[in-house]
Amino acid sequence: MIKENKKNALLEVGTEEIPFSYIEPALRQIEKFALEAFNTFGLKYETLKTYATSRRLVLIVENLVNESNNKIEYILGPSLKAAKDERGEYTQAARGFALKNGVSPEKLVLKSTDKGDYLSFFKKTKSKRTEKLLSIVFSKLIRGISFPKTMLWEESGFRFARPIRNIVALYGTKVIKFKIADVISSNWTIGPHTYNGERIKIDLPENYLLIMKNKSVIVEQNKRRETIKKSMEFVSRNVGNIVVDESLIDEVNYLVEYPSAVLCSFDKKYLNLPSEVLSVCMKRNQKCFLVNDKNNNLLNYFVGIRNGVSKYQDTVKEGYEKVLAARLADAKFFYDNDLKNGLKYNIERLKGVVLHNEIGTVYEKIERIKCIASLFNKEFNMQIDEDTLEKAVMFSKADLLSEMVFEYPELQGVIGKIYAFELGESEDVALSIEQHYWPLVASGKLPSNNVALLVSLSDKIDTLVTYFTIGLEPSGSADPYGLRRVGIGFVRIVMEKLANCDLEYVMRKTFEFLPKNLVNNIKSENTYKKLTSFLCQRIESIFEMEGYKPCEVKAVTNILKLNYGIKNLGTLRLKLNALQNAKLRCDFSSITILFKRMVNIVNQAKKQNINISVVIREDLLVLDVEKAIFNVAKRLKIEVERHILKEEYSEIFDEVVKIKPLIDNFFEKVMIMTENEMIKSNRVSLINYIKDIFDEFINFSYLY
Repeated sequence: MIKENKKNALLEVGTEEIPFSYIEPALRQIEKFALEAFNTFGLKYETLKTYATSRRLVLIVENLVNESNNKIEYILGPSLKAAKDERGEYTQAARGFALKNGVSPEKLVLKSTDKGDYLSFFKKTKSKRTEKLLSIVFSKLIRGISFPKTMLWEESGFRFARPIRNIVALYGTKVIKFKIADVISSNWTIGPHTYNGERIKIDLPENYLLIMKNKSVIVEQNKRRETIKKSMEFVSRNVGNIVVDESLIDEVNYLVEYPSAVLCSFDKKYLNLPSEVLSVCMKRNQKCFLVNDKNNNLLNYFVGIRNGVSKYQDTVKEGYEKVLAARLADAKFFYDNDLKNGLKYNIERLKGVVLHNEIGTVYEKIERIKCIASLFNKEFNMQIDEDTLEKAVMFSKADLLSEMVFEYPELQGVIGKIYAFELGESEDVALSIEQHYWPLVASGKLPSNNVALLVSLSDKIDTLVTYFTIGLEPSGSADPYGLRRVGIGFVRIVMEKLANCDLEYVMRKTFEFLPKNLVNNIKSENTYKKLTSFLCQRIESIFEMEGYKPCEVKAVTNILKLNYGIKNLGTLRLKLNALQNAKLRCDFSSITILFKRMVNIVNQAKKQNINISVVIREDLLVLDVEKAIFNVAKRLKIEVERHILKEEYSEIFDEVVKIKPLIDNFFEKVMIMTENEMIKSNRVSLINYIKDIFDEFINFSYLY
């Protein structure tokens, strides 16, 4: 119900078909902009909702007030000290601030803040009619939406994802007038493309959704999604069950405005094709859904989603079936031909596939992977049969030149696994062809057997080393070669499958397998340090995705950065858990403050060129309190090293708690920066000695 002095507002941007991947990000931008704009203008409302189809982006604001609030604010200018000179005259800073705000300096008022007194301008903004403000908000909103790619279609040069064909802009019954490109806002929109451009008048924003539904447009994406699922279940109820693919439903949801399901079938002979092939044939271009029987076996039925009401279903069904039959016939030809040629046929041909001019061919990459995998096998004592490992490596990229992958690149690895099984290869070899690409996403599945695991690690480290060596590491948001994903996959496998392995040696050894033209290349200078730093960042990203605080993650990963080595990654999670438990068990803030004080003293000493030695001279420990703390620190160093070897990290935090009162007493009774240079240096060295005991375990400075 619309309240008095409040009305609903509507904005619909009607376009040609927008790519489905653009729509959700655009809706988030619309919502964010609207929230900020209404807050800025002081326009109060009850609810704000965004909707979309392939041909319209919609914003509906319910119970929007008819005018903005009066707004009063202080605009701070220069401080009082900077505003007047020694003679009490206004300075240039004060006069400039006053001129900017259209008043004389005498009209400025004094404003007291926590930082002192400032001259300020008392600004009062009168309320404005909502319809006037909406013309500004709506126009800026449309212009502010960004898309991965945009188009030009008229003389003004305005860019949008697709050409805009109409704009509905209403506040109650009133049309909010503005112009975008060559389109003037109005109270009419266009129906589905099947309605031949029929104009639909919108009388009130609150009637918009129902009016559009009556014209065969379900604007609400969640309702449209449910309609898709229910209609598919309805048409397939007598033959089987829909193979639900949520990502495909999401895509189809933004391809249609009024979904209708159509049950279709194909020749049973194609059921001999692998399910992965049938699936990609139906999903890629047809956007169709497979049907299973009660035992989850594929049936020769599929369901298509048409855009529009259920008319002429037989004609639509015939069209779907005809197109799919042609695609399945092609797929069967590719499949049979690939099996006839075999995987070995493609290995030699990979010599002609260039990865990068400086890196070489895919075949040369395979040869490097073979050497790296053999190295990993020996160093990690994996005890994998070398012949099996070599075959897995050689076949790992063989399906790249198959006819099936040429037509359907998304089957890369998957179809290679299927071919390997069909050709009688072992399970280890077959699975490694698919799984050496894993994880496909940051949180994806890891290789399930050691052969696939080693091939995956070897492939990933070769990719990282070669691309980093020629200077193609990611920069800012740019990562054209997907190296961040490769890096995350690499460290995840190590952390979860080879947690206690020392990768430093094998990573350095990997550089020996580089192409000859890259060995000692000028671009490879400091590559190892850059790569380990990059991998540390990926480790931090993984832990932060798991919910650990960034400061905690940096505190435990700092040791990796200091040593430029990737080793014992399995200990990192143990340290993080011990750290979180310690925060619950003790006054951790006082501990971090104490370590901050020690770090500050050491840093100050370095700036003053005070000698900091690793050896503490006991003859220079003149006070009982410093003698006592040194004796405790020597014992503590031994205990901490023992706990680290046994991975007893909670016990190390207990040791911190024990020594804290002694350090507090030391700071209370001992003057560090004494006049005696030798004693001063020794005391700073003692503080640094205590700090270093824990630096090998955790860097407290990140926890301040």
